Amino acid sequence: MCFTQEGRSLTEILQLRMHQMVDSFFNNHRHQPEGQEQEQVALLQLEDDFNEALLDAAMDLHYQNSNQDSSPLLPEVRQELRSRVRRSSVLSLEDQSPEGCSPKESFCKRALRSFQRLLSCLWQKWQAALAWLKKTLAAGVQALCRAVEAIWSVFNDFCSFMAQVIRSAIQA
Repeated sequence: MCFTQEGRSLTEILQLRMHQMVDSFFNNHRHQPEGQEQEQVALLQLEDDFNEALLDAAMDLHYQNSNQDSSPLLPEVRQELRSRVRRSSVLSLEDQSPEGCSPKESFCKRALRSFQRLLSCLWQKWQAALAWLKKTLAAGVQALCRAVEAIWSVFNDFCSFMAQVIRSAIQA
């Protein structure tokens, strides 16, 4: 992966990469012999490619935006995020709608319908992953806050005790 193209932001490069994947998909499969199974395999590969591009860009952007004040994503969180957006069976052949089975339908119409379904599945999968990530990070931040509050309480008690000891020593 190369996200260091001169003068382009990570999001611009991601958009370009996704456009290239779609162009490649249509160019490679437009003149292929008809076959729903081949088209489904190609769509599953496109889904994998989209997921990898989105994951890579998300990790790169997170790394780029991280500073010493923010903590990096834990490897377990990164791995769980990856597993949540990896390929699922949502684009299986059984999911084909009955109206999409016309043998006279052009490749472009079939591909467009399948591509719309692919985008919908990706959108749902990434929405669910984002909701999980927000919930996980919020729980982690809350746990960290509780730990810091507990430590602060111990430190506060220590300071109060030391103040009493110092006052007693001064009065003596």
